[in-house]
Amino acid sequence: MTPGDREVAGQWADLQAEAVTIVTEAGRAGITLRVVGSAGIRLHCSGPGPVMDMLNRPAKDIDFVVPEKHRKGMRRYLEERGYLIDRDLLIAMEGTRYSFRHAEHGTDIDVFVERLDFCHTIEVASRLHRHPVTLPVEELLLQKLQIVELTMTDMMDIAVVLATHHVGASQEGAGQEGTGQPGPGGDEAEAIDGGHIARIFARDWGFHHTATRNLTRIRQVVGRDAGIDISEQANARVQDGVTALLAVIEAEPKSRGWRIRDRIGERKQWWQDVDDKEATY
Repeated sequence: MTPGDREVAGQWADLQAEAVTIVTEAGRAGITLRVVGSAGIRLHCSGPGPVMDMLNRPAKDIDFVVPEKHRKGMRRYLEERGYLIDRDLLIAMEGTRYSFRHAEHGTDIDVFVERLDFCHTIEVASRLHRHPVTLPVEELLLQKLQIVELTMTDMMDIAVVLATHHVGASQEGAGQEGTGQPGPGGDEAEAIDGGHIARIFARDWGFHHTATRNLTRIRQVVGRDAGIDISEQANARVQDGVTALLAVIEAEPKSRGWRIRDRIGERKQWWQDVDDKEATY
């Protein structure tokens, strides 16, 4: 490990420790918070961390989701912990998103209220208690697949999830760590519930279109001679995961609204515009 690698790993360790402390302490105070974003992916199980370190995935900030009824308690808790709120963003987002920076160590935190509302909307209120620290792996993947213009770090995150979790057809009612089958390579993570993802896409042509395009792109950028250089074994798991997930998505019966929207295709914009500040997560 190079000095740069050690520095990045140390930054991740600090962010992870802070994220777990916040979730734990807030929980004791009756406030539900769950980690999302790259920190959520890294925290979800033991597999992603080493792969993210291998890719030099930079540590940025911590993202959380909070139930609407816990917004005031969340803000009070974070401010008591030394975080300063971005009042301009709070006003602009009308209480649907909060942004904080710690007065001393400078850690940035974003908090989303009940949903991730970007290029496409992901409703998560009913999924907050399926894992004790993060959102379920399906939402961790969906929040990356919904991005219309993927960055390299976004693609790294998608590749990491697929390299460390295998895809199942459906696990309705599952979702907690260890409730699925062990993935390839001995990872203890649960399988990705492909059926859950497919059902979301079957009702929303736009989200389906963005996500399937992104999955196809991941196939092209992962590999030793492509943009994301991971091990041959990890690359094979990513390729298998993309193939399996696309197959489950394709097989899911589509809603009437989906079929009507499909006739229009790309002639009409299929995503929501997101400004630069809103897109940072």
